[in-house]
Amino acid sequence: MSASSRKANRMNRAKGLDGHAPKKRLSQNFLVDLSIRDEIVVAGGAAAGTTILEIGPGLGALTEGLLREGARVVAVELDDELIPRLRSKFASEISSGALTLVHGDALDVDLAQLLPSDAPWSAIANIPYHITSPLLHRLLLLPNPAERVVLLVQREVAERVAAPVGDWSYLTAFVRSRSSAQIVRRVPRVAFDPAPAVDSAILLLEILPQGERLDMSEAREDELWRVVQAGFRERRKKLRNALPRALPVPVERITAALESAGIDPDLRAQAIGIDAWLRLAEALHPLPGGLVSDEGDDESGEEDGGDAAEAAPRRAAPRRRAANWVEEDAPGKVNLTLAVIGRRSDGYHELHSVVAPLAFGDHLTLSLTPRAASDELHLAGEPIPDTEENLVLTTLRLVRAALAEEGIALPPISVVLEKRLPVAAGLGGGSSDAAATLRGALRLSGATLSDARLTELAAEIGSDVPLFLPGGPVLMEGRGERITPLAPWSTPPGVLLITPRLPIRTPDVFAAFAAGARGGMQGAALTSSQHLAAEVASGLSADALVQRSAALAAANDLLAPARAIAPWLRPFDHALRRLLGRPLALSGSGPTLFLLYPSQAAAAEGRELLVTALAAGDLETPGGEAPTIVATELA
Repeated sequence: MSASSRKANRMNRAKGLDGHAPKKRLSQNFLVDLSIRDEIVVAGGAAAGTTILEIGPGLGALTEGLLREGARVVAVELDDELIPRLRSKFASEISSGALTLVHGDALDVDLAQLLPSDAPWSAIANIPYHITSPLLHRLLLLPNPAERVVLLVQREVAERVAAPVGDWSYLTAFVRSRSSAQIVRRVPRVAFDPAPAVDSAILLLEILPQGERLDMSEAREDELWRVVQAGFRERRKKLRNALPRALPVPVERITAALESAGIDPDLRAQAIGIDAWLRLAEALHPLPGGLVSDEGDDESGEEDGGDAAEAAPRRAAPRRRAANWVEEDAPGKVNLTLAVIGRRSDGYHELHSVVAPLAFGDHLTLSLTPRAASDELHLAGEPIPDTEENLVLTTLRLVRAALAEEGIALPPISVVLEKRLPVAAGLGGGSSDAAATLRGALRLSGATLSDARLTELAAEIGSDVPLFLPGGPVLMEGRGERITPLAPWSTPPGVLLITPRLPIRTPDVFAAFAAGARGGMQGAALTSSQHLAAEVASGLSADALVQRSAALAAANDLLAPARAIAPWLRPFDHALRRLLGRPLALSGSGPTLFLLYPSQAAAAEGRELLVTALAAGDLETPGGEAPTIVATELA
């Protein structure tokens, strides 16, 4: 390729697809593979006389395919900039009534007014992962629900929804109580522009016949989902242990209910189907403590007026909630560089660090529990010490106080934290959990904060929390409160994470640094960090980043003090270098070591080499325990 061609390609990428730069905050990844577009059209049953609800038409490629088949399309688009483009592109179809274009959020728009009340219709959507659950709740709970729903979603989500009993989740149970589910086909990430970090899949849901789908009073159905949610709050626990921890019901009554429902109490929630959940809810009826509330979803649609409006003049207009629970991912991070510039007057250290989030991390489910006495935190996965001091609960307390200043009351929230990141590993797990809690609590409240207030609140929670707000590589300065977003990776580099089982406490590392345990090249880490920040800001490929691995391995001022308090770190690093043939870097204050690769597939090959060596006894590990090893990529 000539230099002029490469320059033209760079300019085209900067302009985006068809002149529109995708918005990361809206998770925009446009489908460009028209063969997959056509499969979605077929799966949606588009034909003359049919009505299709399309959520997120984007640049109109799928809209074009639906209209070509003669379908009447109702398209709901959130992006302000795309509305005039769509109006121009489909002016004749809008004029003829074949296309109804709605500017709004599909989670808020009154869909029942836009769709047939007594005739079948279908829904098609290419949606980001974080709105999958609330959107499915909206579509399946409409008075006249869609006959079929075709979603282009993250592959793992589709696989979970379509999974057989034995690998269910709360969302699986809800969806399968009203529809059948199947994966039409898997979709590689290269079918989108820009390419997302994960593969996708076409998920087809077909509404069950009236006699087969869930048909209960609203009150009894609320009880059913309270029971199901209680079972899934701690997925790894057996039902006889999980249910008493989540429901205000004596153990003896739960044991009797499981027996009455014919359910083995040693089963876990993912191992039973909707029929078993129905029997269990029936056996537990009535549940004490009232029902899960849908506060903020008043069917009257009326807002407080008069005195209430005068009493809280700063309060934003209320927003109707689509659901009383949300899900959030909490990615880990690695410090590609970390320079300690000096000690601040407030006791913190002044830092300069290029930080990259991972495509691997924790997962949180947040639920409104208005009748609870206080916020609750339920843990699954990696154990966490001192639960009562966990940043999740601290975050909820500070968010509630911030919203109260705006005249907004936030009910108690229950959080289920699925811990996948190793604890105290230099991967930012606690800070990322806090950032995810902050995002989730605001989504549940329906409120928004300015970017400046959001960053200020995140910094109040913890020094590293603000860096998880932008969602891509950042330059972190100050004690962590000053964040500058950098350019996203053109292709995501792979990364291999190796976390020994011996912890290293961050305060101890900084104390060793202050005591003089420092590397021989003073200022080198800062120079490397400044250079890398400038390069990533201008756009840096995976290959170019990997080529800098050797320099980045030394660009951490906390490496020397970490080795001083953990003497095992140096020989373990050297053993890994001999085995993998690549330089390793320390993330933060450790103990996680990481290696950069051109792709996640290459990182996975490194992981297999490491696993094989451990199995053969060719690698001596710190403390004699096998480390946690994860192959992933930079998000």
